[in-house]
Amino acid sequence: MQMFCYILLMSENKNLTINEIFTLAAQNHQENNFQVAAELYEKIIKINPNHLNALNNLGVVFDRLKEYQKAMDCYKKIIKINPKNATAFNNLGSTLKELGESQKAKECYEKAIKIDPNYTNAYYNIGIIFGELGEYYKAIDSYERTIEISPYYKNAHNNLGNSFRALGEYQKAKNCYEKAIEIDSDFSGALGNVAGIYITELNDFEKAI
Repeated sequence: MQMFCYILLMSENKNLTINEIFTLAAQNHQENNFQVAAELYEKIIKINPNHLNALNNLGVVFDRLKEYQKAMDCYKKIIKINPKNATAFNNLGSTLKELGESQKAKECYEKAIKIDPNYTNAYYNIGIIFGELGEYYKAIDSYERTIEISPYYKNAHNNLGNSFRALGEYQKAKNCYEKAIEIDSDFSGALGNVAGIYITELNDFEKAI
């Protein structure tokens, strides 16, 4: 499929519509054929420089390829076209965080939330930053807001547990991990965390097994 899509791209088949190219790009993107996906998204943008979905997805692909400056350029183009695009601010924040710019990343997440007060990923991402800074109460607020909007957000439950654990609130942490496992019984991160709680904090080796 990757070679087939690549041949289609290189042939510059004039009969392909933007929607058809986008479908091919998204399929390659989903299959982790990032270079092919990037070329297809770029083909769309060449035809329509204001194609927001292609710009966003191209930015995501560049993030996966660790080409962070190119990713930021994509998100900034979206924001220039549509300053109310919460997804672009959130994604720009995530790229900045990868570059170690946590404060700038947090500002982007906050802009995303200002645009869309129910943007769960932005609350979650701010929680991660607070957790890394050791500001666990603020992290808890962010994760609880995430869960309030999206109750089945398993990573938010798990990270909420990590924040409670860091504060010595082991029972609350255990409850959070167990909720994450209830949502996804194969969630290895939460399974490991709840086992660790039983062993190191609750001294209950039987339940850890």
